[in-house]
Amino acid sequence: MRRYPPAASPSAPPSERGRPREFDLDEVTGIAGKVFWEQGYHATSIESLCQSTGLFRASLYSTFGDKHGLLVAAFDRYAEGAIARLKERLAVDLPPREALREALLHYTQVASKLSGRHGCLITNAAIEMLPADEALRPHIETTLRRIASHLVAAVVRGQQAGEFNAELDEQSVGNFLLCMVQGLRVLGKVNVSRNELVSIVDMTMRALV
Repeated sequence: MRRYPPAASPSAPPSERGRPREFDLDEVTGIAGKVFWEQGYHATSIESLCQSTGLFRASLYSTFGDKHGLLVAAFDRYAEGAIARLKERLAVDLPPREALREALLHYTQVASKLSGRHGCLITNAAIEMLPADEALRPHIETTLRRIASHLVAAVVRGQQAGEFNAELDEQSVGNFLLCMVQGLRVLGKVNVSRNELVSIVDMTMRALV
């Protein structure tokens, strides 16, 4: 594993302070996110993060502040990717009801795979770190609100097309779908079969009609 040297310290000469980072920030946060996802925050050591990312401790601390700072950066990267993928799945060229169902079925597929036994970093972080972690809290809450907003928008499109109940309250349906999606990820961790998860999605779709 290549080890990345520390970034220049604030007291370094101007030429050194202006030197660009010698590692890919996106790559490092992606690798760290996978470590946190597999092991959990508290069980993850600085040493394991250094070994996985190739960073020296000095580089990790100078860039992220500490292990928690790296968690926040890794969480944000993971969340942005998760939201972008959900948005893309909901935007497919299908009738609104089918597009939403296919997007929800994706979660059943992910949760039923062996890798899904680790759950979702968003869900895991909320369960492990809240309510005590006030620094991470706004990142988690914002992410969940954004996920819910995309799900609500999909339902609104279905309402406009006459496929969903026009009287559904947006906030309520957003919270309902968010709970269902996160619940699928939790159930996947306890080895619930995909058929059982699919039945939950189909029940959800019936509730929207």
